[in-house]
Amino acid sequence: MSETDSSIDKETEEVLNFLQKNEKVRFARLPAVRTVFVVLSASGMPFDIDGIRRKILLSYSDAAIFFCTACGNPIGLKAPRQLDLVIDFSGSGQRQPLLFPKKLRRMSRVVVGRKFGLLRPRLYDRLLNEKEKPNQLPKDYFERERYIQTQILALAGVAMSHIGELCLDRSKTIANEWRQISE
Repeated sequence: MSETDSSIDKETEEVLNFLQKNEKVRFARLPAVRTVFVVLSASGMPFDIDGIRRKILLSYSDAAIFFCTACGNPIGLKAPRQLDLVIDFSGSGQRQPLLFPKKLRRMSRVVVGRKFGLLRPRLYDRLLNEKEKPNQLPKDYFERERYIQTQILALAGVAMSHIGELCLDRSKTIANEWRQISE
C-alpha cells in the first residue's frame, strides 16, 4: 500500500476542504470594487454589522460599505446612486418595496443574493439556490441562516475566517499513556 492510498485524518481533510473553498472565494472576488451595498435579512442576522464590514474590508480594502434593511431603509449613511457590488441577504417571505430587486440592479454593477421570486433569477448576477440541496442545510433555523449568508458572502468574493472544531478532551488518556510508559 503506497502513501497516496492511505486515508488522511479528519483535520487534514478539513484543512484541504477549507483551502479549496478559499480558492473558490478568491476567484469570485471582483476587480475595482469601491462601493458595497449590503441588504440585511429581516429573518435573522447571525453576523453583526461591524463583523460584516470587517470581512468585506478584508476582501475589498478600498471599499465604502453601506447597509440597509430588507425594507430598503438605510442604516447609517445613505448609499450613492451608483454602486459596484450589492450583497442581498434578504430571503423569501420578507417584505420589500415593489420592484426592489430591479432598483438594486439599476444601481449596481454586480448583484449577489438568494434565488427566489420572479425577478431575481433574471436580474441578479450571482445567485445562491438554497433549495437545490436542502439536505446540506443545517436543521436549526439560525445555523441555516448563518450557512446561507456565509455562502452568499463567498459568491461575492468575501472570505469568512476559519473556525476550528472542538476536539475530544484527551487529557486523561494522555496522562494514562504517560503513566504506563513511566512504569
